[in-house]
Amino acid sequence: MKNNYFFTLFFFLLLPVAGSAQWNAFVVNFKKELFGRGTQTWQIRAYDEDRIYFANKNGVLQYNGQDWQLYPLENRLDVRSVYVSHEQNRVYVGGEGEFGYFEPQQKGNLAYIKLSDAFNEAYPYRGGYWGIYEVDRIFYYVSDRFVVKQVGEEFIPIESKSKIDCSAVVNGTLYVGTTDGVNMLVGKEWLPVPGGEVLRRKNIRAIIPYKEGFLVATAFDGVFYGEGKKVTPFVTGAEAFMQQNEVFSLAASGPYLAIGTIHKGLLLLNEDNGSRFYYNEQTGLQNNTVLSLCFDKQNNLWLGLDNGIDYISLRTAFTNLYTYPYSKGAGYDALVRGDRLYLGTNRGLFYTSWPVTLGENAPDIALVPELSGQVWGLQEVGEELFCLHDKGLYLIRGTQSERIPGIRGAVSCVFFPGEPDKCWIGTYDGLYLLRREQGKWQSIQRVEGLSEWMKNMAFESPEVLWVRNVETGMIRIELDTAKVEVKNRRTYNQKHGFASIGELYVHTIGDQVYFSSDSGFYRYDAPADRIVPADELNTCFPEGRVYMAIATGKKGVYALSPDMVQIADMQAHSVDHRIFPINRSQIDFIKYYGNMRVLNDSLVILPNEYGFALLHTETSLNIREEKLFLKNVFISYPKDSLLYADNYLYAPSKPEIGSAYNAVRFEYALRSFGQGRGVPFRYRLLPDKVWSEPTFATVKEYSNLKEGDYMFEVEALLPGGDTSFASYSFAVLPPWYRSGYAWGAYFFLLMLGIRLLYSLEERRIARKRKAELAAKEKEMLLKEQELIKENLHKEQEIVELKNERLEQELRHKGQEMANLMINFSRKNEILMSIKQELYKVIAEMKGEPFSKTKRMLLALNNSIDLNIESDDALKRFEEQFDLVHNNFIRRLSEKHSDLSVSERKMCAYLKMNLTSKEIAPLLNLSVRGVETLRYRLRKKLDLEREESLTDYLNTFA
Repeated sequence: MKNNYFFTLFFFLLLPVAGSAQWNAFVVNFKKELFGRGTQTWQIRAYDEDRIYFANKNGVLQYNGQDWQLYPLENRLDVRSVYVSHEQNRVYVGGEGEFGYFEPQQKGNLAYIKLSDAFNEAYPYRGGYWGIYEVDRIFYYVSDRFVVKQVGEEFIPIESKSKIDCSAVVNGTLYVGTTDGVNMLVGKEWLPVPGGEVLRRKNIRAIIPYKEGFLVATAFDGVFYGEGKKVTPFVTGAEAFMQQNEVFSLAASGPYLAIGTIHKGLLLLNEDNGSRFYYNEQTGLQNNTVLSLCFDKQNNLWLGLDNGIDYISLRTAFTNLYTYPYSKGAGYDALVRGDRLYLGTNRGLFYTSWPVTLGENAPDIALVPELSGQVWGLQEVGEELFCLHDKGLYLIRGTQSERIPGIRGAVSCVFFPGEPDKCWIGTYDGLYLLRREQGKWQSIQRVEGLSEWMKNMAFESPEVLWVRNVETGMIRIELDTAKVEVKNRRTYNQKHGFASIGELYVHTIGDQVYFSSDSGFYRYDAPADRIVPADELNTCFPEGRVYMAIATGKKGVYALSPDMVQIADMQAHSVDHRIFPINRSQIDFIKYYGNMRVLNDSLVILPNEYGFALLHTETSLNIREEKLFLKNVFISYPKDSLLYADNYLYAPSKPEIGSAYNAVRFEYALRSFGQGRGVPFRYRLLPDKVWSEPTFATVKEYSNLKEGDYMFEVEALLPGGDTSFASYSFAVLPPWYRSGYAWGAYFFLLMLGIRLLYSLEERRIARKRKAELAAKEKEMLLKEQELIKENLHKEQEIVELKNERLEQELRHKGQEMANLMINFSRKNEILMSIKQELYKVIAEMKGEPFSKTKRMLLALNNSIDLNIESDDALKRFEEQFDLVHNNFIRRLSEKHSDLSVSERKMCAYLKMNLTSKEIAPLLNLSVRGVETLRYRLRKKLDLEREESLTDYLNTFA
């Protein structure tokens, strides 16, 4: 403890100011609009080198080095604390009245699991949880009045006697800062820290582990260090600053101690060199209230402000002189003379002390009188200093300037060794020769034949000049120095050896002139009068880059390109040179005016669009490796559907995508942590092994992918030739009709089809057999039918013969009946005739003598009547008639029982188709009587007039 105390005194009291050439580190501002407009950020924790988590007013913020993601809590209130558990692979959060954790889901997106519901049922609480800690799988959730101790699934509240203002875990024990000093939790009991009486009644704002003990920051009483049984003041030399501006936050890492205040930003102390730096609104912070601090894995510092989040790049080789709104303009050149640093900007020539004095406020930088406006360059000649200005050429003496007449718009200056009284001045429209006579510089003459802009020029010899022309190439000019005119000029471009004249520059290294373009370094081969590659430089510096400026130093050749500074030893032809990547969001150069000023072996000033940066080449830093990563992978058709989101577990599965959704979009980027550097990428989709052309696009989409296994590979082409690689594997399933299930179904259907064909073949064979059998049966049946038909025919013939015979018999019977009836009729006619004759005879026999004879004749007459009227013949007639005519008489009598004998006879005679004339004698009637009988018969049979009597009688046959 005593050694630490004196160590602190030595560095913070004896070396109270910044080192001689250390400027402020670059500050990256993240405005609240980037992450959901949440203002206050109460706590910051780094998960690994790639992700930072913030407890913000609107929720938990995740920053992956490129993008911000907001995750609100369930109640949408403020998040007060955040804790990263590597053992659980979770991000724990505490908010207003709730606590829980986030963890990645299968696709990588974070999901929130609320833990406080089980605790709040028994202990309703609406305050904030300001700290979360893990010790041996036991979690502590610290609120204003109590601590919730989680052991497994059990939540145990431990109340504090005083309000808790801050907390920390030191050597496995929970410490809390309260309104009554610092206490530590032992089991379920609160005990005061040994020697902590000095902290009572002090406003404690922060506790952090520090070396073997802990640091306690108070609002107005400075910082205290506790170790063993003692708590003593931790002397920083900035106690007055802390007392005036109210300390609110504290963090330490490695040699750094960061102290955040309410009113004046950040105080950063470095124990390694005793340096002290102030960061506030004048030096780049968004505002002066620092609510939270966190060093990431690279020892860069994150600041949670009252409004916004800032990032201080401590682990880079570059520092910054000033920032907006205290800018002095875009830097074009810088030069150190004695104890002054001169700064040439687009606003004028400025100066400040060297080394630059840094304090709570912005550096004191003053304008050289009369030199406002564009400064193109600064050139030192012996004891004198030239300022190349838009207004002309000026001689600088201290903080005063003197114009050299005769020149306007000086842009470049070239001196020759051994001729200190002579120089060439390049202007907007040509070249001027300058001489010093009697101690004064004056313009002698303008070189005739030159009208080019002479900003970038170099002398091959006192009589040969090279000048850049951005449109045509390099111009080689031979001068007549005696007459001060152009003797000869020639333009060199692709026809003369340049592969390209894009981004063309001319440089001088020693006594050799070199040219650089985006295709590499070149030199002039005088014997061949050609431009040839400069292998000595191309071996040291990668081709395909733009080199805006070349300078020499004791360590070798310094080469400046838009995104890096390289140092190589040309004598050793070193290919293992040092590279210092440039963050172009912090240092960006004006096209064709990139410049650097090598001050010594370890310091290089880089004028740039944002001002001036200082490169510390001796600084040994573990610079953050820029990693390429896949931000998101989406199925992009028919609508965006997330496949994978970047997460801290980085465990992307190999998804299988349906053939209907075979359009995939990949989003990738570098984890630049505010650097915002644009680098080219190239990509390919295996199994296609051909890389794309380099592009700055950070999204690639593929559509109409066929089924198969794919791997998307992307490379970032980093400065210096390095690359960073990322990949993602996935598979596109075949269409449903070519899927494994479909092939199984096809196989099943094939087997089923084969079985069906086999069954059909069996059935066909069975049918064929059956058909053959049926044909045979049919043939037999036909033969049988033919036989039956033949038999039937024979039988029919027999029947016909029988019928013919019966018909013959019937005809015979009918004929017999007819003959019988005719005979009967004739007999009756004869008898009637005899009877009539008897009547005549009787009528002639008159008298008694004939009485006996008359009686005999009357008896004979009666016998004749009896014979005529006898029913025996009629009965025999009806019987024979019914036999022949299918019971005609019987059926007729059954239907018409009221018919008389004469009427039945009449019907029979009509059935026999006898005419009335033929019927009359048979009925012993006249023809007229027969007609009368026919008429009466129709009446009895109820026949209409139009109905045929014969047809009606035929219905009884």
